[in-house]
Amino acid sequence: MTFPHQPEDITAEWLSEKIGAPVASFTMEQIGVGVGLLGRLYRITLTGDASTPKTVVAKFPTLDEGARANVAHPLGFYANEINFYTQCATLAPVATAKVYAADFDEATHDFVLLVEDISDRRSADQNIGCTVADAEVAVEQLANLHARWWDSDFADAPWVKSYLVPPYPQVIQAIFANSWTAAREILAEAMPDHIRAFGDRFPELVDWFLEQASEPPFTLCHGDYRLDNLFFANEANHAPLTVLDWQISFKGNGAYDLAYFISQSLSTEDRRASEKALIERYLGVLKDKGITVDRDAFDRAYARTIAYCFIYPISATGQIEITNERHLELLHMLYDRSVAAIEDWNALAELPAR
Repeated sequence: MTFPHQPEDITAEWLSEKIGAPVASFTMEQIGVGVGLLGRLYRITLTGDASTPKTVVAKFPTLDEGARANVAHPLGFYANEINFYTQCATLAPVATAKVYAADFDEATHDFVLLVEDISDRRSADQNIGCTVADAEVAVEQLANLHARWWDSDFADAPWVKSYLVPPYPQVIQAIFANSWTAAREILAEAMPDHIRAFGDRFPELVDWFLEQASEPPFTLCHGDYRLDNLFFANEANHAPLTVLDWQISFKGNGAYDLAYFISQSLSTEDRRASEKALIERYLGVLKDKGITVDRDAFDRAYARTIAYCFIYPISATGQIEITNERHLELLHMLYDRSVAAIEDWNALAELPAR
């Protein structure tokens, strides 16, 4: 064993070596339960000397063997994140958590990621939505990230793959199909006929959606750029934004990340009031870095992503046990937010003819 494969394998000696400071003793508590579906997070409280950080965070694979075998392993999620932190984090113009250890076992797909604890940064509730001011920060940082790898051949990141590489399309089709029947029933009263017909057709559209997301110019897309993975500055010495969870990073069109963020992380009211300005802010950062974007192609890619993002409220509704009325209200809100964006962008008009 070259690294701890389970939390109970962690030792003070290993922590001391990786952190580069003495660790006399430590305690662990699991955090983020129910937030991350494919990983387990532990906050480790350390004792040592003045150079020893008070806390760090360790990430391990999920204990759900089905999720590991059917999603994480075939799609290479764990390898992706380790590769990002070992090959790209220092090249990225956006802040990420400081990495102390990033190890991966090719045979078992076990991994451990030991990073700084960024709980002193400010987070926002994905369900409520972020403020427009926070969205402006997130969009600027996203543009900086995309500009770094814009139109890249990924020679410095050969692990970055398109979503077209099997079995990604097949897994996405299965996720939607397994969720749709239950979600359609739960959301029946809120679902007009044309949205229901879209949902019925969605699995057959997955290949087309992913082809569109993978159109050039390519850049490094985060893939899951939403509030749960974004942490905003709380103090003067903090970076404006720290971005976590790089498991589903991919080679694709930058409009994907932007449309995903804006449609999923802002309330409908705030999105409608600020969306145009946010898009212009993103494109303005690219322009300042000498990148010219075909606006018509960009807007169409943005609209197609809006339609694709219908999968998120459907999978949340169809695969998660609804425990109370508040939970049901939140699921309806996520659905309403997605459908409103689809309607505002006339996104279904982008779909190929049958």
